[in-house]
Amino acid sequence: MKICVISLKRSPERRENIKKQLDALGLEFEFFDAVDGRAEPPHPLFAKYDYFKRLWLTNGRMPSKGEMGCYASHYLLWQKCIDINKPLLVLEDDVVVRPHLSQFFESISKVTQEYGFVRLQEKGERSQAYVKEKNDEFSVSFLDNNFGGLLCYAISPSAAKKLVNGCARWTLPVDNYVGSLYLHDTPSYLFSPSMVESIQDFDTTIQLGEERKPPIYRKLTRELYVIYRKVMMKIYNNRYK
Repeated sequence: MKICVISLKRSPERRENIKKQLDALGLEFEFFDAVDGRAEPPHPLFAKYDYFKRLWLTNGRMPSKGEMGCYASHYLLWQKCIDINKPLLVLEDDVVVRPHLSQFFESISKVTQEYGFVRLQEKGERSQAYVKEKNDEFSVSFLDNNFGGLLCYAISPSAAKKLVNGCARWTLPVDNYVGSLYLHDTPSYLFSPSMVESIQDFDTTIQLGEERKPPIYRKLTRELYVIYRKVMMKIYNNRYK
């Protein structure tokens, strides 16, 4: 299982920080040059965005350039996973890597081949975890809500294919898309203990952008979609609980 670290070329301090951590653990890795959403001309993948659905159904406001760059970066890694036909462990560069990653690396690799998409960071506050297997060293649980960032995860080629095929058009932030089981039928699993924690000293570089409130006249259509989304999530979650 390869380790890929998503990082912008223009972020040498962050690259050096994550390199020191992984080198200290004796883990081989490679940097994956993140897509810079502010670069000109825009990345060709940005043409995949469905702005109409984004504005009227899923969010109500245009995505920031940073959000689009983040989506494109993860999407390209999913494609890489498919191309090399091997699982990947994906890290963003603004994390503290816990020392036991090297200890659990082989276990994570085996679990990923069995379960497909495995979250290696703490679960989100709104997510419920349903234990699927547990031993004296680690546990694997199904997550009914995998929103809340993609700091660190492992993914198999079969799961990557589902995620790529499910997003012919982009309408959500990439972590919300991964958490939307009904869109791609790729369940998210949680590996415990977690392998990373977020670094508070670094500001985000890939997803930096302004947050604006969506206009009130788009509220009704978005609320209807929220209801549809909740129903679909419940149906799909019940399959894996």
